[in-house]
Amino acid sequence: MPIAPLPPFDESDDDDTVSAPPHLHGLADEIVRLNMLEVKELVDRIGDHFGFTDDDDYMDDDGGGGDGGGEKVEEVVEKTVFDLKLTGFDAKAKIKVIKEIRGLTSLGLKEAKELVEGAPTTVKKDIKMEEAEEIKAKLEAVGATVEIV
Repeated sequence: MPIAPLPPFDESDDDDTVSAPPHLHGLADEIVRLNMLEVKELVDRIGDHFGFTDDDDYMDDDGGGGDGGGEKVEEVVEKTVFDLKLTGFDAKAKIKVIKEIRGLTSLGLKEAKELVEGAPTTVKKDIKMEEAEEIKAKLEAVGATVEIV
């Protein structure tokens, strides 16, 4: 239901404005003087008279009427970037895991060692699923346990 602006309540004889009858001016003055509880009661009574309910969604963000079906449509956003998290490693394979982390991240020996020893920690952020699976396979091959999150 589109929302149309009300015509101006102006008693001037200007041809550009719509002149409202005097009883509407009186009614508009009374409505303006109502307190919030009285306005709520007025809105509820008008809603009851015209059959409006609280479920009516005629004031959507898109400016149009409801979606027609009365059902909410939930948008499914597919995740396109992932993080690769090192959750642990085999103690015997610690040096191999550090070397592999160095090769994948271009970190220095000290930084790679701290990253591996600080597990669980994120190895790479915002990578595509294909790349994440490839890196996961490489790290698991040398003895690391890895999650894609």
